[in-house]
Amino acid sequence: MAHIIYGIHPVRETLKSSHPVFEKLFVAAKEPPPALKEILAYARQKQVPVTLTTKDELDRLTGGGFHQNIAGLIQELPYADLEEALARSKRGETGGLFLILDGIQDPQNFGALIRTSVGFGAHGMIIPRDRAVGITPVVMRASAGATAHLPVIRVTNIAQTIDRLKGEGFWVYGAAGEAKDPIYELDLTGDLALVIGSEGKGIRPLVKKKCDRLFSIPMAGLISSFNASVAGGMILYEVMRQRSMKKSSV
Repeated sequence: MAHIIYGIHPVRETLKSSHPVFEKLFVAAKEPPPALKEILAYARQKQVPVTLTTKDELDRLTGGGFHQNIAGLIQELPYADLEEALARSKRGETGGLFLILDGIQDPQNFGALIRTSVGFGAHGMIIPRDRAVGITPVVMRASAGATAHLPVIRVTNIAQTIDRLKGEGFWVYGAAGEAKDPIYELDLTGDLALVIGSEGKGIRPLVKKKCDRLFSIPMAGLISSFNASVAGGMILYEVMRQRSMKKSSV
């Protein structure tokens, strides 16, 4: 099945990555601005065919999306293999770091979490195959192209995947509003997988039972929880903060 991705950042970052392979690019600009010229240079380097088209045709191809006069056709979405991602996580100087999304359904949240995970050096993101948003053009655009730089692993069973991570020495911590332990009291410097639940229901009971420990983000105000992508950003920042402090003290 063919997939259309669009927008300057998603197309450029995906072209710069090793996968997926573009079949064709569509450009609706006879005199491309610098950003599009950079994309066309990458396309020539990777021998990707370029078709000059119209803005109306791009509107049709992208369903009226904000395409910025550029779109690309790919055959496979860039899902990764868990074992390969685990192997890569063992090569770094810091502990392994994975984010597990248990049922995130909002593509904007998903895309934002991908971008944040790349920014904080996560080794991969794990999502369920069912009842959750996958990688879509909207997600790729929301991530500003960061999807091309983060292994996203789609699994059939989150609980079994947690067992697999534990078998590799990972601690699995889950974000839960009712948890008594604030995140800053946890040691986040080792091999770690962090679970964030769905926007409405949070982490499912079975997945929650699989977590080694639950934590909360302290709040002061009238709302009961943070947006999933905002919470993910704060959690990943605390991981980076602790790891930076540990590294500087060695």
